[in-house]
Amino acid sequence: MIQQSMHDRDDAHPCRVWDLVSAHGPSLTALCRSGVVLMPGIHGIGLSAPPFPGRPDTTTPQVRFSSDQASARIESAQDVLHDGPCHDAAATRQPVHAPDLTDSSWSERWPRFTPAALNAGVRAVFALPLHAGAVRHAGAVDLYRRTPGALHDTDRNAATAFTAAAAELLTLERLGLDWTSAFTHASLDQTILALAGGTLVTTGRGLTGDPGAALPLARWFDHDSLPMLRRQVHAVSAAHGLSGDDANRFVLAVHEAMINAIEHGGGLGQLLLWYRDDRLWCEIGDHGPGIGTTLRSACDPATRPRVGTQKRRPSGMKLIQQACTTMEITTDSTGTRLQLSFQLTHSAPG
Repeated sequence: MIQQSMHDRDDAHPCRVWDLVSAHGPSLTALCRSGVVLMPGIHGIGLSAPPFPGRPDTTTPQVRFSSDQASARIESAQDVLHDGPCHDAAATRQPVHAPDLTDSSWSERWPRFTPAALNAGVRAVFALPLHAGAVRHAGAVDLYRRTPGALHDTDRNAATAFTAAAAELLTLERLGLDWTSAFTHASLDQTILALAGGTLVTTGRGLTGDPGAALPLARWFDHDSLPMLRRQVHAVSAAHGLSGDDANRFVLAVHEAMINAIEHGGGLGQLLLWYRDDRLWCEIGDHGPGIGTTLRSACDPATRPRVGTQKRRPSGMKLIQQACTTMEITTDSTGTRLQLSFQLTHSAPG
């Protein structure tokens, strides 16, 4: 639904994150393989993160990707030695930039990692924590270079967007669902919408009349695509057990959440819709400035910001809470994520 090419956009803008997620997801490996192309000043990429597929309760990071032999050696060294920029970035939740590993300060900081990195031909390393859209994952993205020097702005912005996209795909993994068909149908819908000039009308089966309306559903939205996506959410919800006033209330709540993401979260957002435990679940995420600066759940009154301390208060939050069975919001300076559920009176179709 976001039709402009990501190459025509500011790498640091939230839309770049959603472009990367929609283009390469749900495969984290596919995203990582694109990293060297996205950051031409980088020679190697490594990623350590929890092994969520099949083990959603596991939080201990392990090496999930390395782009070349040098990256593999360095990622393995950090994993074995428990020393290095990845560990520091994960522990502090702050980026770590080491533009020249021959500087003695780095060997003092990482007495085991630094010699191993230099022996592998690495001269500069940059680690970014997996923290974006109000979600934090153990581990980090590591960027390696065979020559010394700081990251240029273009590579820095691309690395920030790349890491945020990786965090989003890890969040999808943690839900324990197969998103392959959801991404396939989302890509098809975007292609057909672009060919139709943005005027395509939804059918009862989705944008194209295709079984893409089957859950789970993944879509990326902006202001122009909002009316179409609202109709699609209504059609999909009705097909999976909601009807009448229940469907209208749920869709209105989802619509209100998307408006908040557009108005306060950078103009774009991600919508996920799935079925589990006799409930329809919906998650709307953005990469805006967040509500306040502390990660919290809005369902906990003790953690809600006091009047005057928050950057923004999303409109319609009370309406959303009243319309749904559950509502949970997590937010920090990297974005906001709103998760809703609606209890079905009978099981959804298989």
